[in-house]
Amino acid sequence: MQLLQGGLGAILEEYKKASEEFISVIRTVTDINFVRIVDTETTDEDCRSVQTICRHVIRSGYGYANYILNELGITPEFPLADEMKLENSKDVELQLREMIYYNIKNLYEMNREKIEENMFTVKFVTRWGEEFNFEQILEHAVVHILRHRRQIEKFIRLHFSNILSELT
Repeated sequence: MQLLQGGLGAILEEYKKASEEFISVIRTVTDINFVRIVDTETTDEDCRSVQTICRHVIRSGYGYANYILNELGITPEFPLADEMKLENSKDVELQLREMIYYNIKNLYEMNREKIEENMFTVKFVTRWGEEFNFEQILEHAVVHILRHRRQIEKFIRLHFSNILSELT
């Protein structure tokens, strides 16, 4: 892929890079550990297992792009995250790359000029009550993947390594 241009291109390239780092961590998780409920104490259903975290990351990735598209008057079409097959790391790799492609195609390839013209001026309120402009929601998207990558790395260190030592 050629380098994307401008501020929007820079953010989307970092988003892609963060997603590839996420994938490299997910590849180390066995199928059994992928679906294992690790955090039984959390009230956040999206953070109980690697599987639920991955579904949340992918769903959110579509959602962030769709906030922008909606503000531009574009009705987005994307797969329903609840219908995505996410049973192992290979499924995540495929679905996460599709989500990044969706962002690049819809934001950069089809609407770059409109987005860059309105990068800082159009503001909207998210479903969780925060006000963002286009740049802020895209930067949030990058950091969102990084934060959940770190969470999964912590699961691996604290929970999955103990399982391996118990089996030997």
